[in-house]
Amino acid sequence: MRHRLTIGSATVVSGLALVALQVLQYRYFPATRGELLFNTVPFVLVSLAIVYTGVRITSREIYDEHASLIAAWGVGGAVGFVAVFTLISFSITGLPGRALLFGSIDAGSAGGLAGIVVGVYDMRNRRTLATVETFAEKLKGLNRYGKVLNQSTEVHAVSSLCIEVADIVLNSDGAAFLIRRDGSYEIIDATLMGEDMQAMLREASESFPADEPLSAVTDGEQFDRLRNNDPGTTLGIKIPAGDTTAVLYSVYDDVGEIDAKDIEMFELLAAHASTALLSIDAERDPQSPAGSS
Repeated sequence: MRHRLTIGSATVVSGLALVALQVLQYRYFPATRGELLFNTVPFVLVSLAIVYTGVRITSREIYDEHASLIAAWGVGGAVGFVAVFTLISFSITGLPGRALLFGSIDAGSAGGLAGIVVGVYDMRNRRTLATVETFAEKLKGLNRYGKVLNQSTEVHAVSSLCIEVADIVLNSDGAAFLIRRDGSYEIIDATLMGEDMQAMLREASESFPADEPLSAVTDGEQFDRLRNNDPGTTLGIKIPAGDTTAVLYSVYDDVGEIDAKDIEMFELLAAHASTALLSIDAERDPQSPAGSS
């Protein structure tokens, strides 16, 4: 964070310095309205855009990892533009010293902004690639667990594997697995902590929204209580299990909205668990719908 604040503050200072240099340039080279409009004002706006970028970098944590990348692109763009301008000026136009200086400042301003824009797009592309790679790794891990789930012969094995996937692969802060037996929900496994958590899990399962099975829900009754009413999000899903139903919960602290891809993987985990539970039910009762199909 300190690294980001330093880079953002330096960017703001640089932009303000460029604005001051534009004012100074206008003082040394008084211009007509047309020259002011097409020569000075655009570069003032460029400098203000650099200031705005610095403020954004300073105020948003999204730039923590890539602030130095954006700064490098900005410096590289400024140096490149100045070098090209200087080369052209010496070889073709032969500008006097002061005009060359202020012209280099203009070129550096434009190059710096161009570099910053490229840096922001580079950051976004890197973040997108990282997100895709993370999703692929999670999906690979989930598929490995899915194969083990489908080989499970006991409900407790299915439950413990679902909890493990939620905690390790989906990065939850706690999970619980319940199954309905004899008219009430029984807690098979849970890593959620809190006073009367078992009672709250049963109440949440009994009042679970009447959504389609294997569709994740985030707004069920009692869901906030599973996080002890702390900020965050709770995922819940009904899992068909032969003649009965299981429910899987996954809690995320301090997360306002869960990524859609993580919800898809949560639903895929529930589908694997449903297949495993149906297989277990079929082995226990060959006359059940799962066993006779």
